[in-house]
Amino acid sequence: MSGDYHLTFDVDWAPDWSVRETLDVLSTADVRATFFVTHASPTVAEVAAAGHEVGIHPNFQDGSTQGADPIGVVGRLLEIVPDARVMRTHGLIQGSLLLRDVLEAFPQITYDMSILTYRFPHTAWFGWKLRDSQMQRINYTWEDDVAFYDDEQNWGLHAPSSEVDILDFHPIHVSLNSADERNYERAKQVLGPRPLTELGRNEARALRGSGCGTADYLNAVLGSPGRAISFEELLCV
Repeated sequence: MSGDYHLTFDVDWAPDWSVRETLDVLSTADVRATFFVTHASPTVAEVAAAGHEVGIHPNFQDGSTQGADPIGVVGRLLEIVPDARVMRTHGLIQGSLLLRDVLEAFPQITYDMSILTYRFPHTAWFGWKLRDSQMQRINYTWEDDVAFYDDEQNWGLHAPSSEVDILDFHPIHVSLNSADERNYERAKQVLGPRPLTELGRNEARALRGSGCGTADYLNAVLGSPGRAISFEELLCV
């Protein structure tokens, strides 16, 4: 295994301070990643200014705060990120007709990362087409909140599973150093009726895991012998 990797981050309504903490970690390592945006925030411009790819993270579930239907959801997100060309759906909700309708309405979305093949030993782009709608899709190989249920997950060591691993982190799990769902569930209890975007840094500090967790794994990946590749470099894989 070469150990090369591309980092992605699902913002998932994380507080601004949490996204900025993640940006600081990447800046220190001089690594470019892809961020999938869920809501309007000053950090959207900061992510772009730091040289990261900025995509959208549409929530197509019933009751989505992003819109009443898939076209409305994607349209609203593209008002926030007008130049977005890549998406990952929240909860990985997808379907041929759904994707066709979205791409017919918004052909600027030309790439997708909504297929998780956890620890699969191969990643590759492939063409997807239905009627006149088409895009390039690629699978990704790891996600923090899936690893919570992996008994073999070592939070202190990155062991590559593919020639190019594509890994997915959530800024809030990095800030909480989550190794399971408990810290996040405690955060929701602290928040009460408030949205996650309003979780304070000090509130999160009190809930941060003391053992090895997501933040440690991100640092392990960044400290591994493999090469971090940008989204532009990933397009050549």
